[in-house]
Amino acid sequence: MKKVLVMTCMVFGCVFTVSANDGAVVTAKERATHLSNQMIRELQLNNYQSRKVNEINLEVARQMLAIEQEYAGNQQKIDQLCGEVCAMRDVKLENVLSTVQYNDYFGSRKNLVALDKQFMAEATMAQQSGNGLATANTTETTTVN
Repeated sequence: MKKVLVMTCMVFGCVFTVSANDGAVVTAKERATHLSNQMIRELQLNNYQSRKVNEINLEVARQMLAIEQEYAGNQQKIDQLCGEVCAMRDVKLENVLSTVQYNDYFGSRKNLVALDKQFMAEATMAQQSGNGLATANTTETTTVN
């Protein structure tokens, strides 16, 4: 029951954080939190693992945002460099997750990457339309799965 309550609070916290931006650019922390929440739920992480995964995802999100800004317009280069950053994340996660959890993570990486891309696309659309609330609503529906 505690897990459900904590996850609900995390989802609403993420939703309100995104809506509070009111069209601002998505930060690395928001991006990392969104992905971490999904991983916490899917992999059933304990508190220590959740904290470490969030730290790792924050570092990765910062690097990915920097790459996306630096190479805007060159999707091939972005994909290559972000793939390298994600490979480094895999190595770090291997030290944090149990063998079973890491195998589950490794099997669902493509889904997590797609979820991250969808989150960023929705945030970008909301920014362009000037409606931060649209991001919050779509974030809520994608994280409730």
